[in-house]
Parts: sequence; C-alpha cells; structure tokens
Amino acid sequence: MLLSQIKNQRIATPINCIKIILIGEFIKHRSFNGANKALPVLASSLANAGFVQVLQFDLERPDLNIDDVLIEVRDADLIIFAGCLTTQWTEIDIHSHKVFGELQKYGRETVPILVGGYATKSVVDIAQITPWITAFCDGEGEESIVEIAHAVARGTFYEEMKSLPGLCFMTQDGEFYRVTSNEHKNAIFHRTIAQRVNNFDDIDQNFNLIHVPQVHDMDIFKAADGKQLKTAQLFTQRGCPWGCGFCNKSNESNYITRLSEASFRRQLQQLKQRGYEAVYLDVDTFTVHDKAAKQEAEILQEEGFVWGSNTRIDKINYEQMRYLVEHNCVYMFFGVEHILPEVSLANHKFNGSILSQIKQAFDYPAKIARVFQDMNQAGLPSSYFLILGLPKAKLNAAKTEIMGYEPTTFADDIEAIRFGIETCNPDYLNFNVLRFMPGSMAADTIGDCSYSCVRPSGNQPITAGYFLPRAVKHYGYSQSQTHGVYRLCESVSEYQPITTAMNPQRVYDTICYAMQLINHKIDCGGKATKLFIDKNLQGLGLVSQDERGRYTIAPLEKFANIPPAVVNPSSLQLRKQLSVEGFSNAIA
Repeated sequence: MLLSQIKNQRIATPINCIKIILIGEFIKHRSFNGANKALPVLASSLANAGFVQVLQFDLERPDLNIDDVLIEVRDADLIIFAGCLTTQWTEIDIHSHKVFGELQKYGRETVPILVGGYATKSVVDIAQITPWITAFCDGEGEESIVEIAHAVARGTFYEEMKSLPGLCFMTQDGEFYRVTSNEHKNAIFHRTIAQRVNNFDDIDQNFNLIHVPQVHDMDIFKAADGKQLKTAQLFTQRGCPWGCGFCNKSNESNYITRLSEASFRRQLQQLKQRGYEAVYLDVDTFTVHDKAAKQEAEILQEEGFVWGSNTRIDKINYEQMRYLVEHNCVYMFFGVEHILPEVSLANHKFNGSILSQIKQAFDYPAKIARVFQDMNQAGLPSSYFLILGLPKAKLNAAKTEIMGYEPTTFADDIEAIRFGIETCNPDYLNFNVLRFMPGSMAADTIGDCSYSCVRPSGNQPITAGYFLPRAVKHYGYSQSQTHGVYRLCESVSEYQPITTAMNPQRVYDTICYAMQLINHKIDCGGKATKLFIDKNLQGLGLVSQDERGRYTIAPLEKFANIPPAVVNPSSLQLRKQLSVEGFSNAIA
C-alpha cells in the first residue's frame, strides 16, 4: 500500500456511518447441513459496539449471488469474507478479486478487504499472490472485529495494522507480518493469533440470520410425523481441552468458556418466537463438564426444543445419556476416527505421557463398544464417524514405545467398519478421508512426524495454497489425485490435499463394504444404519436406498466425471420461501 494511499485513509467517520459488508461463501460439496455462524455473530458484536450499517451476504442463500455483493461494496468502508474454510479458497479467490475490481471502478481501492476464519491458517503462499486482499484475520473475531472497525472509522486502519489483534498481511517490503503477543518469539503458525474470547453472553448468535431450509435444517431433527423441524445452531462453550493432530480447532486453546444461563435462555426464546423447533449445539465436547451440560439440557427442554450436540466417547456415560434423553436430546455425535490403538497413538487422540497414551489407546475400543451399547439402551440416536487413510504407530514388542509410523491399510479400515456396524449398531455412519487442514499438527508439522508417511508433501507442511488451483500451479505443489468418488466421504472435492494411503478404488471398495454390512444387517431384521452422503450424489442416482433402507451404489466409473454441484439456484419458489423471514429487508 502506497504512503499516499494510506494518508487518504486519515478521515474520521462516525461509527454509525461506517458501512461494513460481511460475506459468507457457499460450501460446494457437503455431507451435513449447517449455517455460517460467523456472519450473525460478527454482525451482532459490531451492532453492540454501535456499528449499525452491517450487511450480511450469505452466498448459500438462493436469492443472492456475487453480483448482489458487488452492488453493495461500491460505497462500503470495510469488506470481510467471514467464517471461511480452507476448502473454500477457490471461491474466495475469485470473489475477492471481483470485489477489488468493483472498488477500483469507483476509485475506492483503499477500502480494506479482509478474509477471516480457518481459511487464514498457513496462508503465506496465498497472501503472496493475492495483493488485492488487504489482510487475513486469524482467530476469534468477536472482539478483534470491533477494534478493526474502529480503526477504519478513525481513518487510521493502515497505520494501525501492525497492532490490530489477529491480523496478518503482506508488508510493502514483501514480508508476511503476523501480529503476536510477543514479537520476539517466532509464532507457531497453527496457533491462533487473536486472543480467546472469554465472554460472548451479549452476542446474539443468530442476529439477522436469514434461515435457508435447504442449508440450515438438519434431517436428524424430525417431528413424530416425519416433518422436518426448523433448526438453529448455537454454541454454549468455546475451547477444547484436547489436541487431536488432525483437527485445527483443538490446537488453539484448551481453556473452556461457557455461555451464561441468562444469555442462553434469551437466545432460545428469541428463536422460539421465530418458529425454530430444534437446536444443534455446535460445541466440541458437550459433556466435558457434567453439571453445566445437564443444566443446558434442562434449559433446552424448558424452552421447548429438541436438540443434539457433539461429545467424546471418553466423556459420557449411561447416566448422562439417560438424563440428556429425558431432556429432549435426540442426537449425539462422536468422532470415533478409528478403533486401532496404533491409529489413536499416531493421531494424538489422548493426552498424557506416552505410556498413559498407550494404555488409553488400548482401552479405547472397549469404551467405544460400551458407549454405543449404552446409547442404544438409552434410546439416544448415535453416529459412528471414521477417518480413512490415517497413519498408525509401530510399537515395540512390549508395546511400551513408539518405533515409527506407517499408513493404515484397507484391512485396517475394514476392521473398524465391521466393528462399528456389528458391535456398535449406530443409527448413522459417515466417513471422511484424511485431509490436511492448515492449522492442525497433521498439516503444519515440519520434518518427520506421524503424518509424514501419508502426507502428499512428505516432511513439508501443507499450506492453504494447496487448496487453491491457481496457487498449486504457481508454486508447483504436488497434487492429490482427483476423482468424484471422494465425494462419498464428508465434503471432499477437487484440490484438497488428502492422504496418500487412499485412492479411488480403495474409497469405493470401502464404501461398498459398509453398504454390504448395512444391507445384511437389515436383511437379518436389524436397524437400518444411515450413511451421511452428499445429497447431490443421491440426486444423480449414484447412491440410492429402498424403502427398507438398503443401499445400492453405481459402478466406480460412473463417479469419474460427476457434474459440478449446482450452487445458488435462482428460483421464484425459493424466494417466496425466504420472504417469510424478511427477504424484502435482506439487503436493506
């Protein structure tokens, strides 16, 4: 940024006159529904601070597209692509460039364009080839966004960039700058650089949210007559006390902060007034604190909601399950990941000394079996989640020391699937292929580590640029094989660096095996376990179910050239559907 341009920014503006645009990108491929929570959360935080001109453009809404955004950015003072995922970099790249081009037309190219969310992890390589993006917001934004907006209002944003919390950016000297609490220390780049938010009671998590049934409603929440229940998402806690290697969430902070009872009730009551009937609590480990979890379950029941959430297998028991079910819990998700002890060790599933981790890993399969049996007995629907293509540890003969690492095999994954379907008898089953998400130890660790044996970059870290075709070409990065069959697994599409242990045939054979076991169980009078699969694949007829829940899958070659997902279809019927919640005022 030229000094003359920076000086042009030194014009103070009343905060109620500052126009802020929040943009949420669409998810091209998805297995699960859910809202971009960053948009309403940031908008609420800004509104609480007096910034009243904050527009939310969720591009998952069928009545919006990037052209609508371009009209509004012409007189904007701050533009933020919010709540972005690394897997959305193709869309962010194209849309942010269009926004900058539109600003240029009106001589307003000094308006800051920011990108926030997990897409900002390990983003140096993308920053070097996207000069139109002013900065990246790494970490939680409820507080940092307000400081950024105030700097824009003061007209001193560019002068203050090096001190604004959470920002990282390219300097005029071509260096990548990260704001840290201690500038003399090298930042560990899978750690967030914005401070953990400790109090979010005053934030309305669904502030001015336009509900899109096709995206936000979750089919795990149905009425007795099969009617889909209108679903909202809330988080009642922040932070995760574990450090699983494949996760870019748990590596940020292990301090748990909870929402107050008063704020929780207030938001639930507001949702009830807007016709919501179900709530998904988007928290990492719901039952990490037993007393708080039970209290929140009581509040949800008292306010008239059915609900579900996430937790860990080693953080729930039968007594808790019964209590949750008695208080309207109808779903609980567990990340099993895998059953082999050697896999749990390679993925840093447990905390403590190596000997402690080894003991916990070998105890884990029995805990899995017991928890799922308890779930079925308690009447609590369950989900069995596996990650395919993980590494596994090689132990010494005494099983007291890790000697090295190697990829899991097809037989390893099959063992985990059979254990899940036959022993655990879950209501839902879903798969993910190991993806190297920047911000996780799996992606970020330099040198030889447990993930090197399955990482396409070997000993080198996986950066955000691996997810952007333009960056892959520019830097000559190694590319994972692309194939439509990967979309049988959770949200996996092109240009995602995935485990080298997997290939299209192995993915197909794995899913076919799971379907065979499910079909056999149904034929024997058992429960019809449901697979979470991209709805577009079902719409194309590549995967189908009969009235009993038995699966049929097309041959592998049919998956090779799947047409791209249809995004943001323009439909008068969908516009009418949205009008109930204020379509006419959506861009006002």
